Amino acid sequence: MLTLGDQGDAEEEIEQRVAETMIAFHVAETLATGAGAPPPTQAVVPDEPLPQATTATATITLTPTITLTPALEVPIASVSVNTNCRTGPDKIYDIVGSLLVGEQAEVVGRTSDGTYWVIKNPDGSGKCWLWDYYATIVGPTDGLALYTIPATPTPALNWVGSWPVVIEPVGVAGIGVVETMTAAVSGKSFTGTIDYGGGYVETYNGTISDDYLSLSGTWSDSTDGGPFKICALSVNQFQGYTADGPIGFEFCGAKGAAPFPVPCYKK
Repeated sequence: MLTLGDQGDAEEEIEQRVAETMIAFHVAETLATGAGAPPPTQAVVPDEPLPQATTATATITLTPTITLTPALEVPIASVSVNTNCRTGPDKIYDIVGSLLVGEQAEVVGRTSDGTYWVIKNPDGSGKCWLWDYYATIVGPTDGLALYTIPATPTPALNWVGSWPVVIEPVGVAGIGVVETMTAAVSGKSFTGTIDYGGGYVETYNGTISDDYLSLSGTWSDSTDGGPFKICALSVNQFQGYTADGPIGFEFCGAKGAAPFPVPCYKK
């Protein structure tokens, strides 16, 4: 037999179980009907077309290959103007070749003053002398040999003999009186005499240049004197000057059928 206290507890327990059962039925019904379930996801329609997916393209930058130019082991000559190459360092020497614009030649030596280079002959065997004026040298030159100037060939102009000459004050128009100078040469020593007659004689003593193309020295007579210099213009012409104190004179000569040089004066 239940007591009052026991009966109250039992009724309370029954009510609780009934409530739990009702809740369970409600949940089951809700699940079955879908009530309270979240609405299905709606597709989104954009106002504007969606941007298309892009594929990233890598840009490749090519770096040029640097080519190192090896240092030259020997000096090389080139020219800005076609230049003759001779057997020695001056026009008196024979031409044996030429270095043309765009050509190159190996340099094997030089002169002590740097005015000529000795190169391998571009047009044949052996070596020849190249004027520096139009030349460009690339490469090491410190170790180049210093070449001795070779002996000059037979001079194109022979100073020996009788020369019709004109000596007149500088600036005088026309050719003056023609006299005759008799010249003799011993080695590079020059002696010339002009006999004006009446006992008046001028003597010219000088030294011929290494290339035989000019000579200079002093002239004298019985009472006076001064410097002189004459230069070959061709094989039978020369032009130059002489001086008597402050007064300068034109001094030129020609032999054979050659005319006197114009101008006569050259200093």
